[in-house]
Amino acid sequence: MAALFFGLSANPYSIKKRRIKFRKIILKKCFVERKGVSARRGWMYFIYNILLYLLTPFLIIYFTLKEHSKENITFSQRLGFYRDDQLRLAEQELRIWIHAASVGEVNAIIHFVRLLRRDYPQTWIGISTMTLSGLEMARINLAAADAHFLAPFDLYFAVQRVMKRIRPHLYITVETEIWPNHLQAAKAVGARVLMINGRISGRTVNTYRALRRFFQRVLSSYDFFSMIRTEDGERIKAFGADPKKVLINGNLKFDRLSSDIQEESREEIANSLQLSGVEKIWVAGSTKKGEEELLLHAFQKVKSEFPHLYLMLAPREIHRGDELAELIKTFGYTPLLRTGISTETKLTPDTIVILDTIGELFQVYSLATLAFCGGSLVPLGGQNPLEPAFWGKPVLYGPSMDDFLDAKGLLEEVGAGIPVNNAEELGTRVITLLQDEATLNQRGQAGREMLQKQQGASARTLMLVNKLLPD
Repeated sequence: MAALFFGLSANPYSIKKRRIKFRKIILKKCFVERKGVSARRGWMYFIYNILLYLLTPFLIIYFTLKEHSKENITFSQRLGFYRDDQLRLAEQELRIWIHAASVGEVNAIIHFVRLLRRDYPQTWIGISTMTLSGLEMARINLAAADAHFLAPFDLYFAVQRVMKRIRPHLYITVETEIWPNHLQAAKAVGARVLMINGRISGRTVNTYRALRRFFQRVLSSYDFFSMIRTEDGERIKAFGADPKKVLINGNLKFDRLSSDIQEESREEIANSLQLSGVEKIWVAGSTKKGEEELLLHAFQKVKSEFPHLYLMLAPREIHRGDELAELIKTFGYTPLLRTGISTETKLTPDTIVILDTIGELFQVYSLATLAFCGGSLVPLGGQNPLEPAFWGKPVLYGPSMDDFLDAKGLLEEVGAGIPVNNAEELGTRVITLLQDEATLNQRGQAGREMLQKQQGASARTLMLVNKLLPD
């Protein structure tokens, strides 16, 4: 069999030479053969690519079913095929490709992209995302970019096809979007590579540490790492990043949220929700499956003391609206989808509004008396607590906030972030806060003032871009 596979000659020496040649070809095709790279690390790349190809049929089925759209763009873009009108490439002298995973990462770079467009008005800027919700958000909030498209799977041939077509001068990844073949393909076409708003959560530390040899090779593709916190910088250095390339520049989200605060938008969102703007409202944002039931139990407890309190639920996955409506009915309340609100709608404190829209949550927080940060009463690492805090609202969250420890620490330092251990404690803390309105407002204002002092990450990150782009 070996003779048939490697050639007709059964000479052991000839077979050995052919095996070595075959191995070199495979490693080269997988973008892993470089001077000084160990064979072990090379084979890790090879195994990574083989696993991806084996998983591809299942990924295609999953994403096609999950992200089926009228545009029918998912399948082709996932494999690296794009129409001219999707990439909108022109003859610009410079090209920058920014890759953000989903809604959270897209929102984080809003102000940064505005500054980038201001300083590079003639440069092609493309935004790719991994999810359709992220793509939709990018089209809305990153309209200054020239193109918005779904990123291909991290398949070597798919990624290579796109990179050769775009040929970016700078490839930027947001937070922890580390895809080995994307990075290798970017370097192969001569692009500089930059990580911005980088963070390494405590939940992923063990995974990175176990694969340190592999990630050391992957991270060598980066020219710079712009990390949020010192702890993030130390972690990525421990995973193999060159310490000389690691910089601490703060959180881009501070700049974005501050620039989006417009008091007149509060009145607009209140009118669109058929509210007067003086109601006491508890806004629970980015909630996850299994968490809403806990929140509703806490809400029932609070309602016994404050019957006129409203609740608004904003699930992280907006397609769960109908599912949540059925759950709300079991608690004796009236569910109402945000998309179902009209000028004739009459809200009561027993109506629970479900935000089934994209891009409105930040403005809705302006109406809140207090807020809850989702993904934290269930072990999912939490969600961003900064959005309500920028409106001067105190934020409650559960014990699982591993993905946002920097924001959590800042808010708790001034009393604007309030941790709870479970739904029972959540209800008790909300009652206590509502009983002392002066202290509640003081906590919220302290958080807002503290966050305003944290700005400047976008400008510092832009300096790195200036350094990496050709003159």
